[in-house]
Amino acid sequence: MKRIFIQAGILTLFVFLIGIMIGVWLDNFRLASISNSLSESDINSYDARLLNSYIGTFGKNYCNVALEQNLEYNNKIYEDGKNIESRLTASSFSSNTMQEWRRYTLLQTQFWLNSIELKDNCNFTYHTVVHLFRLQNTTTTEEVDNKVQSNILLSLKEKCGNKMMLIPITADSNLVTVGAISKQFNVTEYPAIIIDESHVFQGLTAKDKLNSVIQC
Repeated sequence: MKRIFIQAGILTLFVFLIGIMIGVWLDNFRLASISNSLSESDINSYDARLLNSYIGTFGKNYCNVALEQNLEYNNKIYEDGKNIESRLTASSFSSNTMQEWRRYTLLQTQFWLNSIELKDNCNFTYHTVVHLFRLQNTTTTEEVDNKVQSNILLSLKEKCGNKMMLIPITADSNLVTVGAISKQFNVTEYPAIIIDESHVFQGLTAKDKLNSVIQC
């Protein structure tokens, strides 16, 4: 009987130690995942800022190279955005996914600023088209209007190619920079379109009306 108790005690201790080891491993795994996620986020953010500095420093001498890199940067964050958007739909705006979307919004805003600076420095003739929209606390009408507006803009982008820089920005991302954009252009209705920092359309806007400004 004593031997049975000793064996049971040893087995219990063994299971307890295995549980602790698994717990430590899971904690380390979670920390590594968070660290990798933050590192990737930091890399993308630094990359965006360095590209902006590159454009400001060398843009006039290397316009075509700077434009090519800015477009490549946009393609990269666009793919990230599609992945995040699918997770937003699946997870019903979980806090982690919303954090990723806010980062994506900042990166798109940086792309817009890069595009403006390139256009000024290099005398490019493309159009910047900002699509401001809300994700949360929207009415059914606004949701439908935004989907229709997105399709209209994607259709124009396919037609215009690199003559049109399409920049989707979430207006309700709780970011100071985005709030400043809405205030600067007096946007009170969504979706809203800002073309070349001078033409502002609020509410669902027809393709013909947008095309009359973009003309590509």
